[in-house]
Amino acid sequence: MKRVFVSGASGNVGKLVTRGIIARDDLALAGGWCQEAGQDLGTLAGVDPAGILACRDLASGIRDSRPDVVVDFTSSLILMNNLKIYAEAGLDAVIGTTGLSDEDMQKVEEIVKSKELRWAVISNYGLGINLVMDFIEKARQYYPYVAITDRHPARMANAPSGTAAMLANAAAKGPTGEVASRETFPGVLGGRISGVPVVSQRFPYPGPYSEHEVTLARQDEIIRVTVQDFSSDIYMDGVFLAVEKIGDLATGTLVRTLADLE
Repeated sequence: MKRVFVSGASGNVGKLVTRGIIARDDLALAGGWCQEAGQDLGTLAGVDPAGILACRDLASGIRDSRPDVVVDFTSSLILMNNLKIYAEAGLDAVIGTTGLSDEDMQKVEEIVKSKELRWAVISNYGLGINLVMDFIEKARQYYPYVAITDRHPARMANAPSGTAAMLANAAAKGPTGEVASRETFPGVLGGRISGVPVVSQRFPYPGPYSEHEVTLARQDEIIRVTVQDFSSDIYMDGVFLAVEKIGDLATGTLVRTLADLE
């Protein structure tokens, strides 16, 4: 039975991960880390007490609980430090925290290779987004114009979302359509990620709403694909797929999409 440690156990997604681990027969909750140190992880997740308390210190919590894999849904502000702790422990990791820069990701790749780790650092574990990414990579060969819009609640920390950046990277390879318009105000045509224009919109949406719209165009034809997510439950299938598959990968492997786990 695989033992799983949850970092960010009291967060919206962390609670879902904890509940999912407790409900499954093939996984065991090894421990968890969050601000509510000393409280029962099951109670924090809204289910019966699990008999396992949230730890106060991440490094010692991992050392004492001896997990097989850690699932991290914390904050981009602390993620790099968390990753150093996982690396020192030689621990397989499934990372859902977003907001890492390209420079950060280069460091992550170096850590994974040098420490011979197996990590999944995926911006979105939802099925819909990952299917859309497959479509975009194929369609971009025929559609030279592309733009991405991400819409999230106003309280969201990052702009753009990690998912928008992931979609832009998926859409990066293909012919480039010419745009004659000159920006009279900087950024009105969107910021550029891998050469793809990305626009972030933040409004007071209720709950954990997210929306990503990809527009592809060629002469006389436009395709718009929109993925709307209304809860974090839609990530769970992908998260637990990664938890199941991560240990089967070769050491020194960094996974960036769910397709890499198949």
